[in-house]
Amino acid sequence: MDQNRTPLFDKLMEHKNKISTSFHVPGHKNGRVFSNKGKELFQHILELDVTEISGMDDLHHPQGVIKEAQEMTAETYGVKSSRFLVGGSTVGNIAMIMSTVKTGDSILVQRNSHQSIFHGIELSGARAVYLYPEVDKESGLSLGLSEEVVAKAINQYPEAKALVLTNPTYEGYGQALDTHISRAHNANMLVLVDEAHGAHFVMEDCRWPKSAIRSGADIVVQSAHKMLPAMTMTAFLHCNSLRVNEEKLDVYLRMLQSSSPSYPLMASLDLARAYVWEMKNSEEEWRSITEKLERFKDNLEKGDGWFQSGKRIGSYTQDLLKVAFISTTSVTGDMWKAKMESLNAFPELSSPNHLLITLPWTKDELPFGDWEKIIRLSLNTSKEVIHQKPLQQMCSLSISEPVLTINELDECKTERISFWDCEGKIAAETIIPYPPGIPLIIRGEEITKSQIEALNYLGDNNSYFQSGMEWKEKGVTVVTLS
Repeated sequence: MDQNRTPLFDKLMEHKNKISTSFHVPGHKNGRVFSNKGKELFQHILELDVTEISGMDDLHHPQGVIKEAQEMTAETYGVKSSRFLVGGSTVGNIAMIMSTVKTGDSILVQRNSHQSIFHGIELSGARAVYLYPEVDKESGLSLGLSEEVVAKAINQYPEAKALVLTNPTYEGYGQALDTHISRAHNANMLVLVDEAHGAHFVMEDCRWPKSAIRSGADIVVQSAHKMLPAMTMTAFLHCNSLRVNEEKLDVYLRMLQSSSPSYPLMASLDLARAYVWEMKNSEEEWRSITEKLERFKDNLEKGDGWFQSGKRIGSYTQDLLKVAFISTTSVTGDMWKAKMESLNAFPELSSPNHLLITLPWTKDELPFGDWEKIIRLSLNTSKEVIHQKPLQQMCSLSISEPVLTINELDECKTERISFWDCEGKIAAETIIPYPPGIPLIIRGEEITKSQIEALNYLGDNNSYFQSGMEWKEKGVTVVTLS
């Protein structure tokens, strides 16, 4: 295939240049009908925002330019087949789970996965078995699963249909998944991987994390918009083995994705694939990019009241595009964020004890010197602050099951009680700090003391919860057993 081509994008440009008359949806009619306030800004994108007219193909039954663009993506990533997603990794995660397990099936799942993974399990009716990640004692960051935990879980639940992993973590820590995948396959389990933050892991280079694709995972979902130059809500789903029931997978993708997918979004996926191919085949430039990123990170190793989490932690390698700063004082990541935003710079994430920034994956020259100045100005702390260790996300568990399934929960009476009184109670709601969207408490599980302490810590530090603040204002919803 000629990977320099972008078949879908090229077809849209060809149609745009015809200056055609639109007697079809969408209602903006190629940008001719639009609010004057935004017309000039949106105009060029609106000219590409068409529907499934002749020649534009259909995402849900691709036969033309979309099919060709997806086949080129599969070749770029070295997989059996690839699919474009316009609902982010969220829709891919849900579809891969629902096409793999059904009501009553057991599924092994990494506990620090994104909420969409747990939503997929809930919708499927499968019974989750939670596998708890390793935690870095120095930074307090959650990592991936140890070989011991995976081996124990597979031995304890040999009937499980799938193992669901998240690699890399939100802070960019990835591990080679070969052993996990080999164990799961030997037990006749599929391996499903949320690799939302790893669409750029395309080179054999020990300075970068290894993609789950090269480790042999069966289905891998990647958010193109997170680390590639693609529009928000775009993602890839890759099928990487003959074990995958692709027909069933497509059925769920048709159910879960819009029947009128955005052509500008799909075109940005086509362009992102071409960008990946170019980067993948520029070895000298790859080395140059890698060396520049390493120098930038080395220059910001530590300062007064903070340090950068390690580029390597045990068997985990951090993505060079992710930089996490850990506070060793009472100054919080939110304070750093406020200072950074006052300098008109906007980080990816802040928490009570760390700040995360993401860097661009590009061959262009970057203003690393200016960025370093902004970061140091933002992270400067008073010498009078109280020094402290990072919040430890420790859990004494290695494997656990929810006490109640979702179906069982639906039959239970519930009540709200103070979160301080929740230890030992069964959660009837899911509580999700955001970002990164990893549930702190999942409905159906028994609430632990460490979860209550984490809730209090996050609440005191004004963390944002996508699930709302009712847990703090009105109490946590728990199951009433009486």
